[in-house]
Amino acid sequence: MVHFGHGHHEDVPPISNPPHQHAFILTGNDVVFGTHMTQYHCEIHKYQVILRLGLPPKAMQALRDMRRRNPDATFVLCNAPADPGRGITLLSVPDIASGRRSTFTANIFFGFRDPPDHAPDGWFPWDLSWTIPMIADVEVTVERVVPFRRFAHHEPPPPHPSYFLFSHGTEAHMTNLQTAALLTGPFDAPRFGIDYDHVTSLPEAPHWLEPAMLEAGIVVSLPSIPRLDADGHPIILPDASFAPGEMI
Repeated sequence: MVHFGHGHHEDVPPISNPPHQHAFILTGNDVVFGTHMTQYHCEIHKYQVILRLGLPPKAMQALRDMRRRNPDATFVLCNAPADPGRGITLLSVPDIASGRRSTFTANIFFGFRDPPDHAPDGWFPWDLSWTIPMIADVEVTVERVVPFRRFAHHEPPPPHPSYFLFSHGTEAHMTNLQTAALLTGPFDAPRFGIDYDHVTSLPEAPHWLEPAMLEAGIVVSLPSIPRLDADGHPIILPDASFAPGEMI
């Protein structure tokens, strides 16, 4: 059960997912996809979801220019903080996945920032008081929800990583399918994982995959990379589980 401490109100179910700010790793030049950055310890972010996003022409061109000048950089899109005066509201992943909401205002950021010393509780890397957007006030349209996965804490990690392969046209991308198994006993504070978050782009779309299947997305396994040690316990992989150009 998920309970967020709401008071007893007839219009607020005891199990809900309140609107919040969500960060998405951006991939693609011709078609832009956003891969949600997950969190195991926070119910609001316990979702793996990839969105095909529509951006206004000026924002799309600015993103392409920045990506061309910085091919190894990571670009992050985050929905804007609530601003009732401008009609900007927060969003929830279930609202997007269910189709109840298909547009929102967002900011696009260049790279990642280390947290400040003595970061306060609830510190958010893309708080506008801390960092400046590369592209601000982008009106985003969710053109399609590619996969949508809610973490199930009873699912054990597989012996080898599984990746979701997706994209459109000549481009292709992958992200690892994460697990968040409950690692603690009934009398301990809950702890989930261990897993990693890896988003990568391929040099080109695989020629062996039918375009419709690529657009829909398929699951591929990487048997050359172990996920469990000799005792069957999950292990922490390097920052990148395979190198650029490596055959896996």
